[in-house]
Amino acid sequence: MATFNPTIFQDISGSVGNVTTYKLGDKHVARAKAFEVKDAKTPAQLKQRTRVSVITKLRRSFNAALETGYCSSSKKVCLNCFMKDNVGKVKVDDDMNVTLDWLSLSLSGGELDIPRVGAEIEANERQVLFRWERQPLMPRAAKDDRLFGVVYERVLQRSRLVELGTRGESGELAWMLPEEWDAGQLVVYGFAASANGRKASGTLGILG
Repeated sequence: MATFNPTIFQDISGSVGNVTTYKLGDKHVARAKAFEVKDAKTPAQLKQRTRVSVITKLRRSFNAALETGYCSSSKKVCLNCFMKDNVGKVKVDDDMNVTLDWLSLSLSGGELDIPRVGAEIEANERQVLFRWERQPLMPRAAKDDRLFGVVYERVLQRSRLVELGTRGESGELAWMLPEEWDAGQLVVYGFAASANGRKASGTLGILG
């Protein structure tokens, strides 16, 4: 807002372009018009915004896994891939209640075959026991492909990426839970990545 007192504008009021002038007491005032911002809030738009918000927040909980699973150290690339793969999996009802099938979540993507990885949660020992099987070698399954597990704690919203072994050999690994983690709130995933880190498989939902 500006005040002025030029002779040629004496007693003038009204609008020119995006500027409105009027007289306030013995002063002339010029004010830029406020831009009208349309923030449509149809039910469909509100649901989509909720889906996007949920996935954006989740991405922060899986940073390490997404960098490996989407073969990029760029947070922007990882977010875009994670969003594209998962936003449609978030269900929002008419009361804006959100549900998500945790085992359907994608933390990786690519052309490699999904590995044969299993896991058991041993609550008394406070550990996750991973087991994996050797797979027949094919163009999309190399013996030196690296196998990974991902353990997510739903209350704390934290995850850990656990390197297991390689596709060419069977094995098992016990991963100890952090002290503050609740063994009853875990979701476990698995995927594979090439030895050079340039390719990955889709995500296997194991336990949840």
